[in-house]
Amino acid sequence: MKADLDRLMHERSLDALVLFPTEFEDPYRAYLSNGAHFSGGTIKRRDEPPVLISNGMEIEEAARSGLTVYSTEDFGESELMRTFRSDYDGRQVAFYRRVFDRLGVAGRVGVYGAGDANAVLRLVGLLSVALSEQVEFVTETVRATIFDAAYETKDPAELIALREVARQTSAVMRAARDWIAGHRAAGDTVVKADGTPLTIGDVKRYVRGQLFERDLEDPEGMIFAQGRDAALPHSKGEASQPLKLGESIVFDLFPRRPGSYFHDMTRTWSIGYARPEVQAAYDAVMEAFRRSMALCRPGVSTREPQVAVCEYFESLGHPTVLNTPGTSKGYVHSLAHGVGLNVHEAPYFPTFSDTYTIKTGSVFTIEPGLYYADEGFGVRIEDTVVMSEAGTAESLTDCPYDLVIELKG
Repeated sequence: MKADLDRLMHERSLDALVLFPTEFEDPYRAYLSNGAHFSGGTIKRRDEPPVLISNGMEIEEAARSGLTVYSTEDFGESELMRTFRSDYDGRQVAFYRRVFDRLGVAGRVGVYGAGDANAVLRLVGLLSVALSEQVEFVTETVRATIFDAAYETKDPAELIALREVARQTSAVMRAARDWIAGHRAAGDTVVKADGTPLTIGDVKRYVRGQLFERDLEDPEGMIFAQGRDAALPHSKGEASQPLKLGESIVFDLFPRRPGSYFHDMTRTWSIGYARPEVQAAYDAVMEAFRRSMALCRPGVSTREPQVAVCEYFESLGHPTVLNTPGTSKGYVHSLAHGVGLNVHEAPYFPTFSDTYTIKTGSVFTIEPGLYYADEGFGVRIEDTVVMSEAGTAESLTDCPYDLVIELKG
């Protein structure tokens, strides 16, 4: 959690963390700035609170963080623009020389953020030369950075935010199920009151409206995939495709509060009835889900429940990533991932590594699935859970698991 950052900086011999400005949304900046909405930079020296550097138009927004905020004019930005004119590189070096000197940035500096990779790479290269006697820019192993370590557990304020977005997301999922159930069938097709087919696009428009009413957004695009597409885990589904009776539908919904925390959940539905092979796969996935919930405990390597799910599915004859590398059918992914300001973050649940351990306060998904494109179906169930003080996986998701949606229209 955020309170661990100074300890982690000591352990990793990091003297400062630097996030350069970007107009892109940046979860690192949101994390350090208490969710302030601005496009400026953030600097955190070890054992000191972060400070923010904002342009004049966003000073008030940055100040909502409760942190110390500097204007770019505090470092003479306008003067430097007149002095360096079209020499952008020279202006950047001069600006950050002033920033680092005034804020005492020196030693081993980690650079993070979600900005333009070309711009950051160029700036770090220039500063590495110009300030070589003052700072050493360092990198960390991917998926094992200081932020990954901090993200592995959530503090009480984060858990409040995560519980609220979970409550609202679950309500949207339930509303979507009830709305679909209110339609009728004509032959094997679900239709609207005017007799035209109810399409995946119609469902997504309804869901987006429900999200909007609850102050949620869908920045990465929900998954609502039917039939063969449901067997392609990241297929978004075809907007023009009518909903059909007896086809498996994978509905993966992962919205967030604007610029804030995500929730991630999946349900598999079959309208009217479920084909026998879909029902069998669904029963297996639900059993894997229940076993996973029981296996997740503080101190357990995240690899253990992943391997256990693979072994369970293999005992039923399904190929998995454990012993069928590169498989495109059966169980084709990992069991879980952390959820927070990123929809995917630490802790991760790899098949062949003991890098991550479940901890009290960890928030992560549990999402076993089975996928058979040639047979035209896929199944996945997903809740987001928190590892509670009692040492059990507590689901934050509140929505029925029932496979079949009975039409009532």
